[in-house]
Amino acid sequence: LLSTVAGVHKYKWLKQSVQGLYPQSALLNTIVEFALKEEPVDVEKMRKCLLKQLERAEVRLEGIDTILKLAAKTFLLPSVQYAMFCGWQRLIPEGANIGEPLTDCLKDVDLIPPFNRMLLEVTFGKLYAWAIQNVRNILLDANAKFKEL
Repeated sequence: LLSTVAGVHKYKWLKQSVQGLYPQSALLNTIVEFALKEEPVDVEKMRKCLLKQLERAEVRLEGIDTILKLAAKTFLLPSVQYAMFCGWQRLIPEGANIGEPLTDCLKDVDLIPPFNRMLLEVTFGKLYAWAIQNVRNILLDANAKFKEL
């Protein structure tokens, strides 16, 4: 692999033929430029980046597991469940600013292995199911009370 990367200048004809035959998207151009780059690739920097993403994914998974364990507790008051739900969504009192809400469970961890990606998505899915079930229960209770009135 190292000799191939070092001897990439031999494959300039390939780069020219690939660029000349087909109209390319920006992503495809970036991939071709990366693959045929004549400069050495900083593998250590790429490895550190991937490790950071794996660490970030592990922390995210650990946090979601903790919230799921707390959500499974039946003795929690509804106000505590509501506060937990708001905290998970980063709904905070007015005036406090902690940043943007997390829009996707795979944000900034998109280069982790497929198993870890699926584990994160499934775990977040369980939390979404818990939240939807709670909202459903609240609506059913409100509907029952409304019918009593």
